[in-house]
Amino acid sequence: MAKSFLILTIFLTSFLIVSCSTTDKTITSLPYDPPGATITTDKEISPQYYRTISFTGTGVFASNEFEGARLNDLYQVNDSTYTAVILPENAPINNSPWYSFKIWANKKQAINLNLTYKDGTHRYKPKISYDGVNWQQYDTIYVMVDTTNNMATLKLNLSEDTLWISAQELVTSKTYKEWLDALSQFDFVDYTIAGKSSLGKPIYKMTIKENENNNYLFIIGRNHPPEVTGYFGLKNFVEAIAEESELASEFRKKITTVVIPFVNPDGVDKGHWRHNINGVDLNRDWIQFNQSEPRVVKNEVEKILSNNKSNIILFIDFHSTIKDIFYTFSMESLMKEDLSEERKEKRTYGYNFISVWLQNVQERLPDYQVNIIDSLSKSTSPTSDRWIMREFDVPGFTYEVGDKTNRELIKKVAQTAAEEFMRRSPLLISP
Repeated sequence: MAKSFLILTIFLTSFLIVSCSTTDKTITSLPYDPPGATITTDKEISPQYYRTISFTGTGVFASNEFEGARLNDLYQVNDSTYTAVILPENAPINNSPWYSFKIWANKKQAINLNLTYKDGTHRYKPKISYDGVNWQQYDTIYVMVDTTNNMATLKLNLSEDTLWISAQELVTSKTYKEWLDALSQFDFVDYTIAGKSSLGKPIYKMTIKENENNNYLFIIGRNHPPEVTGYFGLKNFVEAIAEESELASEFRKKITTVVIPFVNPDGVDKGHWRHNINGVDLNRDWIQFNQSEPRVVKNEVEKILSNNKSNIILFIDFHSTIKDIFYTFSMESLMKEDLSEERKEKRTYGYNFISVWLQNVQERLPDYQVNIIDSLSKSTSPTSDRWIMREFDVPGFTYEVGDKTNRELIKKVAQTAAEEFMRRSPLLISP
């Protein structure tokens, strides 16, 4: 018995050494991170007060009483000018100043609406909707950006019809649930609750497969609330895998796709700029795992890999930024650790696959620039792609979609990327 215990102790110690090769002391921030971004213990936030604001003299109303809203205050400057105050959940924070609210009036009138920010600058071109579902970009001739005073002014024509104004299209928990319900009509698509957020909201896991197999594509998204274009990229990529085509069907027979599309439901539904309900950047918590949301993903990954016959062939994390970027790692950075030859070979093969895959996407889309960046490779920032590569030698890949990228182009690129991945995927399958 004592001998068995000693063997078990040695095994567990060895496992911890391999699986925790990056210590807290080696954590570094990315160049654009605000101070404290990699500190992922709970932080104090300032919740917004949900209400409908009314101005009796002019008959103007505004509301933030819906999921995904962000309007901290609204005050009247004169008979036709109003100023909206947009604050983050806490600071310092990444410059992703999300806003979303409804506005209307009891009589037709033209107004000027100033969008003002604290701890951030105007970034997102306003989108408008008359039902909260169908959106369009507001005509730029009616939007003036004043960088000196850090605000944007919108010229609006109000009426009794409710006008929704938002930094990006409104995509909340309800939207994701409707999408999951629609896709699960296919026999080869199923979804379950993988875990719960800090507020107890469900974190869903979708599974797409036609046969039982040991090869997995793992996809996650929406670590950061305002990154709606990343959702569009993920949605179109996944829908290409779920298509009723010969290519997709053959893929589903050999590879299981696992999707956790909505990692941060609390932050999204509360209208946060960046963080979860505990004021933490979830894509900086992939070493400490202080927050429940990354732990849900971690548990699902470890559940798959607990079967030594199982293989995660690729891990994709969808995000948004200023422009389309495909973040990968330089070969030099992959080999800098004291790795066995077997692990080096696995990393080399996986990231060479990504390189050739993206080259194929570029060939399919000659008028589009597949912008591959590996300049952040030397960082030890605790992001999801670094975690999965460091701990399990799984090729991790961050798919960034531009804030302003045309929605049809997002669809075209994501579908093409999925198709090219499915074509090349047999090269990654374990025998």
